Amino acid sequence: MKDNRLKEKVQKDIREALMDRSIATDCELPASVGNTFITGDDDLSVVFAQQFTKSGGTMYYCYNENDISNRISEIQRRHNDITIGCATENLTSFLGHLNIDNRETCDPSKIYPLGATLCEALIAWQGSVVITSNLGLGLTVPTLPDTTIVLAFTSQVVTDWEMANQRLKELYPQYPDQIMVAHPASYGFRKGNQKLYLILIEDETV
Repeated sequence: MKDNRLKEKVQKDIREALMDRSIATDCELPASVGNTFITGDDDLSVVFAQQFTKSGGTMYYCYNENDISNRISEIQRRHNDITIGCATENLTSFLGHLNIDNRETCDPSKIYPLGATLCEALIAWQGSVVITSNLGLGLTVPTLPDTTIVLAFTSQVVTDWEMANQRLKELYPQYPDQIMVAHPASYGFRKGNQKLYLILIEDETV
């Protein structure tokens, strides 16, 4: 981003794309999208927000740890304060740092109705989330819980799968054994009425 004014505009555009639908309960409708063709002037975070919510995902745009904590706690309350099964120990520790006590590292023998994971990339034009076995999940990518919270950063947003694939090659000396590309529409189809949440954390510097 070139300057503070541009950054503020992008933040405003994302908020308008979401239109506070992630705060609603019975009115969690996807944001309307006009022309989704990605041009050089489109901010990828805005395009991703539009496509993700259009497909039925619920997305929160966060600026700091307090934002993240409030949003995750809000999701837990919606789901009767059930325990969050975290994909990795690092994520369990991070949620503990955010004072979210009702969480634990995933036990493969347990079924978690609500889970949380990190990801490697967000594909803007699809509104999809890329998760791989290199995240510390073991040699395989486990089946996501019925309701999943994905924590991601604005710097992880890429245009398409080709760029996501290139990002994986740059991230890891050894290419991941397994890759999952999660999409709200297909996720909802598999899981019925359950939800795919995304916490998008601002980490880009001006």
